[in-house]
Amino acid sequence: MKRMFVFIGVIAAFAALSAEEPRLATVIFTNDTHGMAWAYDEPDNPGVGGLAAAKTVIDRIREEAQLGNGDTVLVSSGNITMGDPRSNICENVPLIKGMSLIGYDAMAVSNHEFDFGLKVFRKMQKEANFPFLSVNLFEKGQKKTMLQEFVEKKLSNGLKVAMLAVTTPETAKITEVGLKGEVTVDDPIARAKKLATELKARNDVVIVLSNLGYYESDRSFDGYPADRLLAKNLAGVADLIVGGHTKTHLEQPVVEAGIPIVQTEGLGKWVGRFDLYILGGKVTQTSYKLYPVNVKKKVGKGQFELVGTKVKENPAVLELLKSFSCEFSTQPVGETEMEFSGKKELLRFKEAELGNVITDIMRTRTGADIAFVNGGGIRQGLKKGLVTEKDIYSVFPFNDTIVVGQVTGNELQAIADLFVAKKVGSGGFLHFSGLSLSANKGKVIEILVNGQPLEKEKKYSIAMNSYLAGGGDGYTMLKDLRDKRFTGLSVPAVIVEYLKAEKIISRPKTGRVTISK
Repeated sequence: MKRMFVFIGVIAAFAALSAEEPRLATVIFTNDTHGMAWAYDEPDNPGVGGLAAAKTVIDRIREEAQLGNGDTVLVSSGNITMGDPRSNICENVPLIKGMSLIGYDAMAVSNHEFDFGLKVFRKMQKEANFPFLSVNLFEKGQKKTMLQEFVEKKLSNGLKVAMLAVTTPETAKITEVGLKGEVTVDDPIARAKKLATELKARNDVVIVLSNLGYYESDRSFDGYPADRLLAKNLAGVADLIVGGHTKTHLEQPVVEAGIPIVQTEGLGKWVGRFDLYILGGKVTQTSYKLYPVNVKKKVGKGQFELVGTKVKENPAVLELLKSFSCEFSTQPVGETEMEFSGKKELLRFKEAELGNVITDIMRTRTGADIAFVNGGGIRQGLKKGLVTEKDIYSVFPFNDTIVVGQVTGNELQAIADLFVAKKVGSGGFLHFSGLSLSANKGKVIEILVNGQPLEKEKKYSIAMNSYLAGGGDGYTMLKDLRDKRFTGLSVPAVIVEYLKAEKIISRPKTGRVTISK
């Protein structure tokens, strides 16, 4: 009789388990917002993005999840700063306040969060009512991580979700705080694996917020670990990688070692959704969707068509953003003779007219023999016709100033050799003024300075943006330039100054860089 009761109990337990429905954990995510708190205009995409419209989308997803026996977490994989000039003026507080109002649960910290230095970073952190996360960031001389490493949340349906974040080691090389040693970056892979293993033991879902970047291979162009490598090391202990840093628009998740990797093109244009259905402590089903935030496509001259449906802006977020005074003058400061493309696919791959214009203005302003900037520092183009101060700051949004110094011909050769050795597509692709070079099969063939052959022992004056002067993008030889001088001149401010004086930006001379395979 006792055995019969035990048998009946087992059957009842099995029947109860079989009757149990999967519980839903919905991950809502954004990445690489870059200060785009307000809706903004692109040449072929007017009135796109903005936190007010994003909240409408996010609230809709939350309602849908609740109707499906689910609950949500809302996360960002970082790079929320440095983009819209209004955010730069207000030290990104409007975006932080907006994210707080929307109800973010956590954010990864990436390299751009340090663009204005540690003091502003701490101000941003203080303004947020959600945690800044990183498992591998340390302040100088400290053994404990400088930020909270993870957050755990129990959903309304009983599921437990853990979120942790990794910061790209590139932060140590491409930010001022990294180059000064104020912040150090430990191995993201090892630290994430250890923590994810611990969190998986007590949570149903483990999410990793990553700004290592998505690449087809395990590592970036410059050899830094990327999301694929992260996934291979987190097999069995993580359920999802929410990526960022590279702004790679993944229409479908990329699954590596059983872990989905997701990411959008950023800039507030999309809200991502990843659903995980949990039954018996295991993920039994997933689904993925990207929601456009008033994204449009051009269908004719001056004609645009919405991708998806029109998203209304949330009144509370609009009211919040109106409370900030972060505006540039809307008065035109000059005009352009032509449209200057700011597409990454151009600026990081070959000589571009916009890069030529910026370096020409820098060289003229400083009187240097040569000027150069990195393509990764140029983030937007200029339309043909009248342009405003805001337009110029959108082109070069980073808080870079012009630095001048001297190099010998031999040192200039070393800079050119490194430039040519870098794979195209890198943010370290250089744009020049006063210098031209040709290369073949990864080797520099000829360098001309103002039309004359390079003299190895001669000294040349150079002007560059402060990011490069600090050794950014691997140009470490620029950190120790002789007669180095920080002018304090903001790169976009100098462009505005030029435009006010000259009234027009004309088509520049081209043919400065010739690279053949």
